[in-house]
Amino acid sequence: MKKLTPQETRETFLDFMESKGHLRISGSSIIPKDDPSLLFINAGMAPMKSYFSGKETPPQSDLCNIQPCIRTIDIEDVGDRHHLTFFEMMGSWSIKNYFKDRAIDLAYELLTERFEFPKEKLYVTVYGGDKEKGIPADEDSIRFWQKTGMPDSHIVVLGEDNFWSAGDTGPCGPCTEIFFDTGDSHGKSYEKTGEFDTQNRYIEIWNAGVFMQYNRREDGTLEKLPFMSVDTGSGLERMVMTLNEKESVYDTESFKPYMDFIVDKMKLTDEDGMASARRVADHIRAATLILSEGVVPGKDGRDYIPRRLIRRSASIAMLRNAPGFSFDTLTKMVIDNMGQAYPKMRINQEAIRQTMAQELMSFQRSVKQGVRQFDKLTRDSDTLTGQQVFDLRSSLGMPLDLISELAKERKISVDMEGYKAEFAKHQMISRNLGGRK
Repeated sequence: MKKLTPQETRETFLDFMESKGHLRISGSSIIPKDDPSLLFINAGMAPMKSYFSGKETPPQSDLCNIQPCIRTIDIEDVGDRHHLTFFEMMGSWSIKNYFKDRAIDLAYELLTERFEFPKEKLYVTVYGGDKEKGIPADEDSIRFWQKTGMPDSHIVVLGEDNFWSAGDTGPCGPCTEIFFDTGDSHGKSYEKTGEFDTQNRYIEIWNAGVFMQYNRREDGTLEKLPFMSVDTGSGLERMVMTLNEKESVYDTESFKPYMDFIVDKMKLTDEDGMASARRVADHIRAATLILSEGVVPGKDGRDYIPRRLIRRSASIAMLRNAPGFSFDTLTKMVIDNMGQAYPKMRINQEAIRQTMAQELMSFQRSVKQGVRQFDKLTRDSDTLTGQQVFDLRSSLGMPLDLISELAKERKISVDMEGYKAEFAKHQMISRNLGGRK
């Protein structure tokens, strides 16, 4: 595999797609335009829904770009090897032109010839269909992967995970994804267990094609689109991690300066500490991008996301007994590192840093209010209900970790199952607005 920097990885992808007849276009703002179904742009195809539906005509049938994305449903997963709230999507599209066969051929050529991935380390997933919804299994993709030389033992048939949409409504379809086997140190092999571990051992490096065939109506039913198209995408950070054989995206140069700073200033050494450092690095990086677009932290909708990210980071500093940790220094590092790619960070840096500081001060006041409310709720009870925990989080911004620490100190039991049920209701609403995958 080629050892490439993030910028070299971007250019390798874009140059390849341009050589195959794709027009390079600019990425869009993370704030959706005329799309109330999304809080933020969560995938490369999201700004192009009108092309897939036929409402607008693209500048060319085949396109490519690098699109910044915010995926809100991944916030709880941040801290592992590869989940991120803000990531850059390398994407290509074919509107009413080529379909599954060429999409698969292009993906395979890009990965094995341009990026030089070893073929024996690649696995692919395809959609197994849904009889209840009347959607057939994607046997065409299986056949086209076989034509590339992909062994049958490396072709995995999955369910809902291989049917993709960027929101609750709009263009959607089955997809085929490519995974890299990171080896025995990250879990048992697919052949031995029959289970395809997409969280640890097998890392997705490319969605070789979402095959846009359907439009999902508001009632959840599917109708066929007037023509078929292809949407592909790869998370830049995951690709750089895999090419450079790093343990996580946080070990790449996109994150290492932040990680070094956080670990040093918070005195983190254990495994839990590393996970905490990853969350802070991810959250402040994502919040900085969101604030650069003029979003102001608040209680609801889009505004709630930067508030949640900043307050989760602050709670980690509190729990790690690092009250003097400089979020301003970290924010400035993000702006310095990413300002060239995202000029609004540099243009709006004073407003970003001021907003960040104000939100941190507000959070400190909220924590005090949260502790008072916690004391009130438990004055005559030794149990916090799931609803009460959710209200402490959603209304007062009390992080779950802080609630748990308070409960442990004061020997209060917490109905976590009830909380999870309440959180699931909220997550379903966020999923509908923040995209699914």
